Amino acid sequence: MRWLANLFSPPTPEKIAERELQDMRLTLFQAERKLLEAQMQVAYYRDMVAFLEDVSAKGVEDVVDKRRATVPAMPELPAAALNARAPGLTTVPIVPSAA
Repeated sequence: MRWLANLFSPPTPEKIAERELQDMRLTLFQAERKLLEAQMQVAYYRDMVAFLEDVSAKGVEDVVDKRRATVPAMPELPAAALNARAPGLTTVPIVPSAA
């Protein structure tokens, strides 16, 4: 359909630039998203390599004990935050799994 409109009134350089700008913005967004995903993968694999190196060098018990000691405790919420709920919502109890 666009080619038919271009026969009667060829696109101006400004219109071409607007269309190309939209395409370039989309391409830039997609490239940035891919970059963020790659950075997340790199961080994940670095952590896994470091963990496996620790396990192979020190043994699994030492690594697990060290990780348990460095896990931060959950911060306590003030009582006002615990009582503040949206109307119509109910609290679902958390049951620990057997796994």
